[in-house]
Amino acid sequence: MTTNEAKVERCEAIIKYELPNKLKCLEALQASGHTLRWDRQLVPIRRNDSLAVFGDAATKAYLCRRWYDSGRSKGQWTQAEQALLSNTNLSAVGYEHGLHDCVILNQGTLSVSNKTMATTVEAILGAVFMDGGADALGTVLVTLGLDRHPFLESVTSYSCLPLSAEFSYFSLR
Repeated sequence: MTTNEAKVERCEAIIKYELPNKLKCLEALQASGHTLRWDRQLVPIRRNDSLAVFGDAATKAYLCRRWYDSGRSKGQWTQAEQALLSNTNLSAVGYEHGLHDCVILNQGTLSVSNKTMATTVEAILGAVFMDGGADALGTVLVTLGLDRHPFLESVTSYSCLPLSAEFSYFSLR
């Protein structure tokens, strides 16, 4: 049996980002509704679904800013958003990178469903954004390949401020 500490460490290795607040990462991996063992203590950790809502919103805002700066059409944003942030794609990305091995499931649940995997990926992105802001989120999106879509590439020749400069008001440090 893998410890929760090992699951957090593995998740951080996969996303190539270390969260100072390990309990926030633990929350991102928490798909069960149970109190968890951490550092030889039982600690109440929320399920990851609320953090996933936040992660979904932060990721959409981050990628939407990239789309906006690209000068492309609204229809192209919709296509990029659906391709990158659909539960089907998020689940596939999570499995492809091995994040399913990090998910904390209810006792008796033997495998991670596609929905649970997608929710966990969104929650991880939310935890990263809460911890490190837009720059950290952008780095993890690159690591997971969630930044790659032709409709996020610029068709204009002007340069804009770095995303973090315009996106910093979302930061919840």
